[in-house]
Amino acid sequence: MLFAAAVTLSYMLLLVILAVAAPGTGVGGSLIELVPGSWRDWAHVPAYGLLGWMVMWGFRRRGWPVIHAASVGILVTAVFGLWTEVMQGTAPGREASLHDIWNDLLGGMIAAALLLWQQSELNLSKRSVRARSMNLHHRTKGTGLK
Repeated sequence: MLFAAAVTLSYMLLLVILAVAAPGTGVGGSLIELVPGSWRDWAHVPAYGLLGWMVMWGFRRRGWPVIHAASVGILVTAVFGLWTEVMQGTAPGREASLHDIWNDLLGGMIAAALLLWQQSELNLSKRSVRARSMNLHHRTKGTGLK
């Protein structure tokens, strides 16, 4: 569990470094330069989607119900996205953007939708296995097969 928290916090640190890095300056700025300008706004969706999924997955591993993990995961993603945009607004050569905050939130919402879909598929699978098991029991009842 500690390893998962360390990975998530390291990823959050990477997002902060990229948010405050001046384009073309240092390692973070060089990483930003690798992404074409037209893709940078949309890069927030998968970046914060991954963050949201990591947070939600951590809560699920601790036994949280899926709806609570998804809700708090979206909230964490939105608050962290807002915080990184505020930090970005103070960095030289960078500016805060409401559009980026919306893309951060969208990433978290997509991660939550995937988590909810995964849970519904798992529940459907469990019901199917249970139904087949009950059907087999019903068909072999009284035959001595077990």
